Amino acid sequence: MILKFYEYFIHVLKFSNENGKTPGTEIRARVLQNTGATEADKLIETSKGTNVADSRVYWAVQYLFQSGALSRPSRGVYEITPLGLEFLKKYPDGFTQKELEETEGYRIWAEKSNPKLKSKVDSENNLDGKTPQESIDSTLTTLEDNLARVLVNQLQTMSPVFLEKTVLKLLRAMGYGFDEDSLKHTGGPGDEGIDGSINLDKLGVQKILVQAKRYKSESNVGRETLQAFGGSIGGGVGGIFITTSGFTKGALEYVKENKDKKIQLIDGPELGKLMQEYEIGVIVKRNYKLMEVDENFFYED
Repeated sequence: MILKFYEYFIHVLKFSNENGKTPGTEIRARVLQNTGATEADKLIETSKGTNVADSRVYWAVQYLFQSGALSRPSRGVYEITPLGLEFLKKYPDGFTQKELEETEGYRIWAEKSNPKLKSKVDSENNLDGKTPQESIDSTLTTLEDNLARVLVNQLQTMSPVFLEKTVLKLLRAMGYGFDEDSLKHTGGPGDEGIDGSINLDKLGVQKILVQAKRYKSESNVGRETLQAFGGSIGGGVGGIFITTSGFTKGALEYVKENKDKKIQLIDGPELGKLMQEYEIGVIVKRNYKLMEVDENFFYED
């Protein structure tokens, strides 16, 4: 089980009180072990790849250190302070971030981090027990999901040809084909359901066929459409079917039943995310670097 990040405060202090000076990496590992985190729990990550269990104990240690409940007598090593002992005595069953915010150390840290920081807002943002890192990851995921929907909505208002050419640009950005000319747009009257092709070799012996459907979000691609696409592929290398909507259960079953045709499906939500990842139809407004202390660098035996 993974606890809320502030629920680790008391466990970190208890461990530090019992074990004395300990490297931060060992504190995190031992506290997770002591609080019953399973091996499966330790593998859980946010949508952005942040390890949830490790991050929560890491931030618990940092909040305790900044408030003065822990000290750092040497690089990467922490130990409990008289203030930390007071917290153990006063709150034997645990405490929250609110109690830490009342310490002078926390107030100084908050003011240095952001002069406009409001403790009340900070506390409310962490009532769910998430760390600042998790909150950032969650916010980024929400922004990306919203942008993905906007991108797909935009494609749904454009012509079918625009969608077909857009997905070929995306596939090239993803690494398909050996050069720009190896991806060809073939959509139009009499295209037999094939909107583009990707040559995997210079002679065009091996090809991936592409079909793109500009459907409304509520109109999913059915089994019959996938069957027709599968028939067009024949004995080729494979196919990529992209839609701005989704796929019916029958369509998904067809692809599963005909693995030899090597059909890859991309629905609307995934299309929007891939366009962001490979920067098709978007512009980068701002980049951020999120860092944390490298405790191995600051460790001295």
